[in-house]
Amino acid sequence: MLVRKKIDYYLITAILLIFGIDLLIFWFSPSVLIPITWTILSLNIKGWICSWNHHHQHCKFFNRPWANRLLELMMGLHTGIVGELWVLHHNLGHHVNYLDQSKDESGWKTRKGKLMSQLEYTIKVSMMAYPTALTVGKRHPKSRRRLVENMILTAFVLTLLSWINWVNTVIIFRIPMVFLLLMTVYVTYDHHAGLDDQDPYQATYNITDRWYNFFTCNLGYHTAHHIQYGRHWSELPEFHEQIKANIPSHLYKKAGFPFALMTRMENKFLRSRTKVSNV
Repeated sequence: MLVRKKIDYYLITAILLIFGIDLLIFWFSPSVLIPITWTILSLNIKGWICSWNHHHQHCKFFNRPWANRLLELMMGLHTGIVGELWVLHHNLGHHVNYLDQSKDESGWKTRKGKLMSQLEYTIKVSMMAYPTALTVGKRHPKSRRRLVENMILTAFVLTLLSWINWVNTVIIFRIPMVFLLLMTVYVTYDHHAGLDDQDPYQATYNITDRWYNFFTCNLGYHTAHHIQYGRHWSELPEFHEQIKANIPSHLYKKAGFPFALMTRMENKFLRSRTKVSNV
């Protein structure tokens, strides 16, 4: 079977659909307003693809390397995070060192040992994402070679698209790639910032909001993810149930916009249905 887990078909289909719309608008849009509108409307969806990309780099969606590389090319053009960047910077870097701020590739402490602001963290980690991954890659030459190949391939595709239509390339691809790389780093600040603890059960925040975990594919079960980062994303809620007694209550956060709004609307709808049924 080409796809390892059937549930990943949903994510793959969504990624292919969004990329197909990107290309259709790139080729056939009669006005620059359409690419601008599409880019604004699709940013949130591509933000979810950032988390799916993360899951894919932990547990590949396909059984065939060529299929994984092709999907990674699409996700790289969506998110600014090309194939193997997550593997080196995140899997082989951050996951190994997140309990040691002197080594953490996504470190949230300043050189003086103080908590960085979210803005400083975002700028620093984003600007150093690719150099840091390449540095980690010195210990993992095969993965580093794949990262370099993916960077070259992505740059070639962007150059080709720019040659065809540089305006649409900037609007549909380049701006979202830069913006979503920054936003990916921005939201990761909330996963660990301020938690300087050697106990992995006390070094990560969690979000159990249903809608947040639906769209990010269970990224909110972050302690479970760090304890067993090789687990498929669909298995994280079950594993969280097994370990949640070890997680202090103060390490649970509420979901931000738009997920909190969606949850409030759902609860309001359910309460109204309950009132109607009781009449």
